Amino acid sequence: MEQPQRAVDRRQTMILFKDVSKVYGNGVAAINNLSLRIYKDEFVFLMGASGAGKSTLIKLLMKEEDPTSGKISVNSRDLSMIRRGAVQRYRRQIGVVFQDFRLLEHKTVFGNVAFAMEIMGKSRKEINEKVEASLSLMGLSKKADEYPRNLSGGEQQRVALARAIVNSPRILIADEPTGNLDPANAEQIMYLLELINSQGTTVIVATHAQEMARKMGRRILYLDHGARNDDMSSGGAGAEEARAAGDRVNISSAFGEFAANVPEEEYSSLFTEDNSVSDEGGK
Repeated sequence: MEQPQRAVDRRQTMILFKDVSKVYGNGVAAINNLSLRIYKDEFVFLMGASGAGKSTLIKLLMKEEDPTSGKISVNSRDLSMIRRGAVQRYRRQIGVVFQDFRLLEHKTVFGNVAFAMEIMGKSRKEINEKVEASLSLMGLSKKADEYPRNLSGGEQQRVALARAIVNSPRILIADEPTGNLDPANAEQIMYLLELINSQGTTVIVATHAQEMARKMGRRILYLDHGARNDDMSSGGAGAEEARAAGDRVNISSAFGEFAANVPEEEYSSLFTEDNSVSDEGGK
């Protein structure tokens, strides 16, 4: 009897860890023979107890740390081949959002977001256009001239998110983005992350919010002492079925008024810039 053929997964790989370990000088193995694959346009939750290796994994992706062994590729580029002078350019394709916002207190909302473009030497015209679009997407247009101290926690996190996407990253890493927020603001942030993902950005969310992650029906990667815990990780097929069945938090409804006021033409230009990187020195 002829065996049925297995479906070929033709999705493009964005991030690949192959047998990666990271051992620090004190002998602590933060990452232990880790292999994983994250696809282009995918939305993935990264979970695990404190000390499981989530922060080290992010540092490896950002090239803040180098692996002790193994190979890491991003967008088909071997990170070990990126020269020191090209690291900053490589990082341009990654936006990062932190739990504690990390806003510049002496700059306005507009200034905080613009700063991410100013340090790259962008023109004032481009800065104005993209910052305005980014703030519009976040529902912050009327807060452009405010300072961080005058904003709520949810608003500060949205400023941080606007700053992370204003340079059109291929990958967005959110490290505990809802950890300091109440449930309503947490749902707003998750809705915005889904919206960003829908425009083609690969999104990785490191979180302890297990119930939220499960309800969203996205793939969950669990780390345990620096290694994959496949007994707890949820696969892509099951996640897609859960999403199709609507077995997730209704984020669009929870933040429907905001979502209805975000016209696509206001933000689609944020996700079109080519931020690819070569092995050579920066531009």
